[in-house]
Amino acid sequence: MQLAPSALHATGEDLAARLGWQLDGLDYDGIVHLQGSLERQIGMRLLNNGSTVQLWATGGTQPTDHPADAVAPLPYGHSYNMAVHIGALTEDQDPGVVLYDTVRDNLLPVFDAKPYYVGHRPWEPDIAPADEPDAETTTPPAAGADEQPTPAPEPQTPADQPEPQPEPQPEPQPEPEPEAKPAAKRTRRTKTDPAAEPKPRVSRKRTTPKPKPATS
Repeated sequence: MQLAPSALHATGEDLAARLGWQLDGLDYDGIVHLQGSLERQIGMRLLNNGSTVQLWATGGTQPTDHPADAVAPLPYGHSYNMAVHIGALTEDQDPGVVLYDTVRDNLLPVFDAKPYYVGHRPWEPDIAPADEPDAETTTPPAAGADEQPTPAPEPQTPADQPEPQPEPQPEPQPEPEPEAKPAAKRTRRTKTDPAAEPKPRVSRKRTTPKPKPATS
């Protein structure tokens, strides 16, 4: 959605009628001026080929009844501006209504309470958190006071049911003593008699007997 300069002029006329202000008309820069009481002004102009409307408030004469401890009003000749993106509106949204709501809720309060930073809205009262209810407190008994314990209620047993009997508890069994491990037997080594050991067999050489000389 986009607005033409002629549509902006018609929107300015509608705003002036809603606010009870005077329309100065459309000047050569395409700016619409609305004149209010105490020389206060509201300006309008188109940006981005008519898809955005820039709005600003210009401070006028300071009111004499402004509280001294309140937020300072917009000084004379100083401006506070903001923009409305008309291109983001849907078909069922009227640009004139959207601009009027923006001027009423965001520009008119600035004349009496100038914001200190972006997003600051000093004309809106701070919402204090709701007081939490006081917690119930109990007074402890005085020292030395006799305190009687409250007996616990006895369990009720129906007349048609036998009273439950306590389950028998198994008697504790003595722990078995650890078995003694048999002592390790020492094996005695048998001494070998050196005389009984077999002696190595000596091999003898066989000699061939020499022939005796013949006697005549």
